[in-house]
Amino acid sequence: MKYFKLLLLTLLPLLTNCHYDKGNPIIPQKEMSQILAEYYLMQSTMTQFELPNNERRFFYYSQILDKYGFTEADFDSSVVWYTKNMDVFEQVYKNANSILEAKKDSLNRLLTSQPEGQPKETPAEQ
Repeated sequence: MKYFKLLLLTLLPLLTNCHYDKGNPIIPQKEMSQILAEYYLMQSTMTQFELPNNERRFFYYSQILDKYGFTEADFDSSVVWYTKNMDVFEQVYKNANSILEAKKDSLNRLLTSQPEGQPKETPAEQ
């Protein structure tokens, strides 16, 4: 019984400290939204053009993280943090969706501003 009380007194502070600290994710919201938007754009492109093997996909995805100065471990840790803070993660996804919608709108404006059948002039041709 004495050992049980000693064990309980030793573990009690540890057990009460096991709540999840809100803290901050490694990748801030703004960058996470941008990274996710680029990930989904890359995924869509690879699916559309049937780019090969997972090794190449991993290379392209890692290039996105490199662009923002993060590692795969940073991304994984941040995803864990965001999934434990779903209200924040929902906002990250809304922002990523807004980024993708803005890109889509920009491309649609570009396509509708050109006469049909004529390629857009490049700055060097003007």
